[in-house]
Amino acid sequence: MTNLLKSFALDESGSATIEFVLWLPMVLIAFGLTVDVSMIFHSQSQVLRIVQDANRSASIGRLQTASETESYVETRLHKASAGANAKSMISGGVITTTVTYPARDFQVLGFFHQFNNLEITVNSEHLIENWGA
Repeated sequence: MTNLLKSFALDESGSATIEFVLWLPMVLIAFGLTVDVSMIFHSQSQVLRIVQDANRSASIGRLQTASETESYVETRLHKASAGANAKSMISGGVITTTVTYPARDFQVLGFFHQFNNLEITVNSEHLIENWGA
């Protein structure tokens, strides 16, 4: 019995498994955070592109009013974020559009509840080319 206990105490065959089990959750948490933050930043880029397209369309006269621009943006964003809210304003030959949307709509994994109350704001201005035409 003494030899069995002695060999058990000296056996190191499971030491790598213990380290793996200790480090795996931390690696997965870091990976999850990276994925969610990357998707939030990617969504900001996508929303900015949509807002710039809307402002450009208003600039050349395809969209006539600020409310048409807001509707265009919200329609394009509706599939990705039902909570997106667009506000446009035309003043002094410049159209300004601001979109606010919840970050939780673009989280993939959703491990971090700190992002659930985060609101992302995207703003773009564009000079109206056909002002007064």
